[in-house]
Amino acid sequence: MYISKYREAIVLENKYKNEHRTMVPRTVKAPSHREMCPQRPEGEKPEHTFRKKPEHTGMKKVMAQPACVDTRKGDKQLLEKSGLVPFYLQKNDYGIVPGYLRRRKAEKEKAKQDNDAWLTKQQETVKPLPEQEKQNILQGLKRRFNELNFEYQSLPFTISPSQHKKYNYKMFLEEAMSQVEKDIALFEEHKYIYTSDAFHCFLKNNL
Repeated sequence: MYISKYREAIVLENKYKNEHRTMVPRTVKAPSHREMCPQRPEGEKPEHTFRKKPEHTGMKKVMAQPACVDTRKGDKQLLEKSGLVPFYLQKNDYGIVPGYLRRRKAEKEKAKQDNDAWLTKQQETVKPLPEQEKQNILQGLKRRFNELNFEYQSLPFTISPSQHKKYNYKMFLEEAMSQVEKDIALFEEHKYIYTSDAFHCFLKNNL
């Protein structure tokens, strides 16, 4: 029987061939307990393995707020906001006028006093216009308006801008009539009209 001289080498070579197909042995040896847990020195006490409770977690304890149930289905609302507790009556500033209202009242009173002082000062320098003089001025304004209106209607129907004198006179009449209309409306709308001493002197000299 023929036996190759390389038989022992081939058998030894193929003995671990299947175990190294994945570049590692087929079964990995598990480490022992002593290898995983290092040995403590003698005389040292073992430490606890459970989790310690932190001293401060940063969370506040939430207290339950009183509430009331107002429906048969169990719907509830906070008792403080339900209106059943005299919340505002127990406030320290209940019944006290707020500061902004007191300041606003003081500002109004000061403004009223300033206005009254200004009116008193103005009444010393001005006087009410008598009714007779008021009617005389009103009649004079109406006559002036009629005169201006008559002159305005006496102008030609069409005036070209090239006729400077007539065109300017027409514009003057329109402005004067508009101003007289405003003065008439002022005297007719207001019952009392106050004038200064200088205006009274002007009326005496021109009426």
